[in-house]
Amino acid sequence: MKVDFVIPRYGPVGGAENAVGALARRIAEIPGWQVCVHATCATSSTSWTNEETPGTEYYGSLPVNRYLVNSGRTEIWPSLDSRVQSGTSSVDPAIQDEFFFHQGPVSNDLAGAVQASQADLVFFAPYLFWPTMAVAPLVAERAVIIPAAHDEPFLRLSRVGDLLKQSRGLVYGSRAEQQLLQRTHPIGHIPSTVLGWGIEPPSATDPELLESLGLADQPYALCVGRIEHAKGSLGLVDFWRTLKTRSATNLRLVLVGNPSVEIGSDDDVLVARGLSDEAKWSLLHHADFLINPSALESFSLVLFEAWTAGIPVLVNAHCETTRTHVAEAQGGLWYRNYPEFEVAVERLASDAGARNYMAKNGKIYTEANYGWDTLVRRFTEFCEHVA
Repeated sequence: MKVDFVIPRYGPVGGAENAVGALARRIAEIPGWQVCVHATCATSSTSWTNEETPGTEYYGSLPVNRYLVNSGRTEIWPSLDSRVQSGTSSVDPAIQDEFFFHQGPVSNDLAGAVQASQADLVFFAPYLFWPTMAVAPLVAERAVIIPAAHDEPFLRLSRVGDLLKQSRGLVYGSRAEQQLLQRTHPIGHIPSTVLGWGIEPPSATDPELLESLGLADQPYALCVGRIEHAKGSLGLVDFWRTLKTRSATNLRLVLVGNPSVEIGSDDDVLVARGLSDEAKWSLLHHADFLINPSALESFSLVLFEAWTAGIPVLVNAHCETTRTHVAEAQGGLWYRNYPEFEVAVERLASDAGARNYMAKNGKIYTEANYGWDTLVRRFTEFCEHVA
């Protein structure tokens, strides 16, 4: 069978793109399967500037075809974004098309290559960007959408509903995501599967990292991902600074990522920018626990990275996806407000036995439900069903 994956960027960037790339590499190793990735030359989701060289590059058995971006995030996009978020039901299709075009990344070469492909199925991820919204309808009879969606205004746009209803199939990261989309659009009849995503720990870590960050003898809690208001990072920092005025805990909060707003580092909070994947895993292995404050997640791969690294997690209870993962795994705690956050942090900080018990549960849950053998089997069976 021949399958293509279309993502806006390839590499250790973005949650959905990274997860899809890892899956594509695994499927490419299966005898008799032909797999390739179509992506742009961009790496930044805020500008979509061309940074990689166009052409084909192999990652093991997987060819990745990169194409130049003709138009990235434009100056018009912020006003369109405000218009869309102010009320999706009143946004006409023409404005929606403008929104997705000016959000980018627009690549005419990518669109042409996907249309010319002889793949049996073409998987598009995530739903939000131009390569999915504009190119998938051109090959609708072969298009399978990986929405990677959470509850946000864009999801309720009529163009998104059209995209999903016209597709050959749908692949979800979690049952919570599936239920969300089926509540939002009439797509229960479309063939679908709840796949989930796998992780690929690096073969090496960075042994000198803790010393360089001043964490060699410092216990800490870790938050990994985009540092921005929409992901709950600023609220987490506020909660943490309040906690430090009320608690005797000596934990430090370490944020790994590139902030969209300036957050200063001090004795309570450390912002670690521009770290490699190996450095991230080094921090995971030595943290007391991970915090994911986001209420907007379709899967949250970082929870499973934390459990694989041997630490428990603390999540925002307002995110159905992460709360469900933690409840099913018994791999951590969740909080709805500041008082619950304070209690949860103090419990995780002070009770090593509980931390180890939750971390062990999380690792068992990860291996049982999202090990690569299981994921590859689910994916190939789904492909054979819908092709």
